[in-house]
Amino acid sequence: MAARIRVWDAPVRLFHWALAALAVFSFVSGKLGGAWLDWHMRSGYAILTLLLFRLAWGVVGSHTARFASFVRGPASVRTYLRERGARGMPGHNPLGGWSVVAMLASLLVQAASGLFADDEIATRGPLAVKVSNAMVARMSAMKAATDASEEMIKTLTRKYNRARQTHITMELLDIVGGANALA
Repeated sequence: MAARIRVWDAPVRLFHWALAALAVFSFVSGKLGGAWLDWHMRSGYAILTLLLFRLAWGVVGSHTARFASFVRGPASVRTYLRERGARGMPGHNPLGGWSVVAMLASLLVQAASGLFADDEIATRGPLAVKVSNAMVARMSAMKAATDASEEMIKTLTRKYNRARQTHITMELLDIVGGANALA
């Protein structure tokens, strides 16, 4: 039996599961709106706290938790892609490391923009009163844009699937046409 290799330490594992649960909860509570927006905001604070912890732990934490151990340069990513995903060690591959950075950055922007956002109806981020109206409008627009990205992804996925379906149908028609010509 192969020896078990523990890749992530307990704080990173706890971070992973807590972030996943809070992200789902934030999404659902944001969609429900109304009285759930108080919980949505609390969940946002918790996500922001988790992200700040992870950024600090990525610098001073255990070896495998440190960003320096899994975020590699562009040459490593190119080599990884050229070799079609050959793996040399457990944990994040070079492309996965950059995916982690992108996910953490986007969550940080989303959570931080909520602190300054104002829907001009009933919900206002706690720091919205501390900045100019232009900044509040900018942060609210940023939050709305990230919220709207879900619909954009669905639309693009549908368009891609339709194009793929059309391409497959055309190939099948070519195959059937060729078979009929041979018969």
